[in-house]
Amino acid sequence: MGDAVERALAAVGVTPERVERWIGKPCGCRERKAKLNRLGQWLARRLAGRPGGKAELEDVMGEG
Repeated sequence: MGDAVERALAAVGVTPERVERWIGKPCGCRERKAKLNRLGQWLARRLAGRPGGKAELEDVMGEG
């Protein structure tokens, strides 16, 4: 999911470098992209009917 968001934003000219220039500090884009990719994998498993509730989601997102 993070890769798809990155491609969509890049298509309209929003890149990590540009965001960092706009906000004047590191954007955290790499970490956010990795987190969205993990979330997408978790969601795909859930939609496929595999178990995994709130605790697994918190672990996937680094909040558990």
